[in-house]
Amino acid sequence: MLTVADALKLEQFAGARVVAGRAGLANHVSWVHIASGPDAPHWLNGGELVLTTARNMPHDIDGQCRYVQEMAANKAAGLVVSVGRFLEVIPDELRRAAEQRGFPLIEIPFQARFIDVAKTTNEHIAEENMAMVTRAFHIQQTLTRLVLEGGDLKQLASRLAELIGQSVSIENERFEILASANISDVDEARRFTVSKGRTDPRLVRALEERGILAQIRKTLHPARIAPLPEVGLELERFLAPIVVHGDIYGYVWVIAHERPLTDLDRLAISSGATIAALMLLYQESVQSAEASLKGGLLSQLIQGGSEAVLTDQALRYGVDLARPFVVLLLEYPDRSSSRGLQLYRRVNRLAGARDWAAVVGQFAGQVVILARADENIPAMVEQIRAESSQTARIGISGTHRGAGAVSAAYQQCQEALHITGRLGDTQPAAYFDRLGYLHTLYCAGADALAANPYAPRLRRLRAEQQPELFQTLAAYLDTGGSGVQTAELLHIHRSTLNYRLERIVKTCGFDLSDPLERTNLQVALKLIQLFESQ
Repeated sequence: MLTVADALKLEQFAGARVVAGRAGLANHVSWVHIASGPDAPHWLNGGELVLTTARNMPHDIDGQCRYVQEMAANKAAGLVVSVGRFLEVIPDELRRAAEQRGFPLIEIPFQARFIDVAKTTNEHIAEENMAMVTRAFHIQQTLTRLVLEGGDLKQLASRLAELIGQSVSIENERFEILASANISDVDEARRFTVSKGRTDPRLVRALEERGILAQIRKTLHPARIAPLPEVGLELERFLAPIVVHGDIYGYVWVIAHERPLTDLDRLAISSGATIAALMLLYQESVQSAEASLKGGLLSQLIQGGSEAVLTDQALRYGVDLARPFVVLLLEYPDRSSSRGLQLYRRVNRLAGARDWAAVVGQFAGQVVILARADENIPAMVEQIRAESSQTARIGISGTHRGAGAVSAAYQQCQEALHITGRLGDTQPAAYFDRLGYLHTLYCAGADALAANPYAPRLRRLRAEQQPELFQTLAAYLDTGGSGVQTAELLHIHRSTLNYRLERIVKTCGFDLSDPLERTNLQVALKLIQLFESQ
């Protein structure tokens, strides 16, 4: 794009002289405008290189200074004033006003015909814009052919870098590198990405803190990032989101090298991000077709079917049902179909990226994972939680063998989530194998409360006294009668705990010093939590 400095090199600006605001000579010129009145600053859109004479400016020096200040405030590229006829030289006051704002103020001899200056410069701008559009169209066509020919992200990065002469990086939504192409030496931030396989977390935090990533997530458009030397980003960049189904699947970086980034680079990175989205969408369509088969397999396994056939199908996806396996069931606050599908896609991509020996599918609107037991299940849980923005709870079954046991494993996941939820457990993972006696109580059912001698007094404690006493007793029993641990768990002082325990004993007549009494209370209290509304 034409800058003020570039414009002054044109033949029509012969004799022009910059008298103030050299700091703004890199301003981009959208077009040349001839101003014919003192209110001209109010009619600007920004980017104009304004031509005027002293007769078309305010006649008093204060008004002229405001005129220059308003030009700068309204983002004009610069002001060219004719001198030698109505005005011999631009006054010092105007120069100071322009210099303070880094606003280019230029003298041009009155012999210069404004109409010729504007016509020639605007034609130059139009030709330059047309050349840029033509070049951008060529880039788009070239990249489109690449996707039609079955190219991948690595080829996309190389081709885009070659077309614009800048280094390119393509990363997933977690800023882990998928493909890259370096034109030449790069800065510290880029070297970190290449060596570690992901963008420096310090840089990601800096982009979050400055609102740049929030802006990209809101607009879904590329953003220009100025150098941030404190986090190793020494060269300016464009960062564009790769958007599929309205969701950001990743990012494309274009890194400046020997020249500043231009509007052509912005158009090119937008095309590159679109092509990357098409490639990822194609990959996802292939994965979705496979996932549909996986979902059907899981449905048959959960509902029951031919064990021999289902075992053979599971083997195709790397899960041998004759060997130990576990089932994971995702529970998330937003049970809408769109949210469930979005989470399923993310988890399915994650499974592919991490090479899990697992089958990911949907059943009854929930995301279900059938995984080999020798997978690192806690690590899987953490990665799935990250994909769900830390909102999903995950039920994990015990270890099973055989196609016929998948239904039981699925049931265990449901029970683990239900039981821990009823007990107010907010931990992200609910392991069935850790339920112990709680599952036994759950299986005993609500009828187990009917003849329990402790239940009436516990109900009275919860109903008549402040709820904090019931919760205090629950915490005290959960910690095995440890006053220190209970106080820490409830974040209260030991004296406060002792006072509450005394009130509990006085109200209900419990002997909290007796281990058997505490065990019986624990059983009754858990039954109430499991089967009675709170």
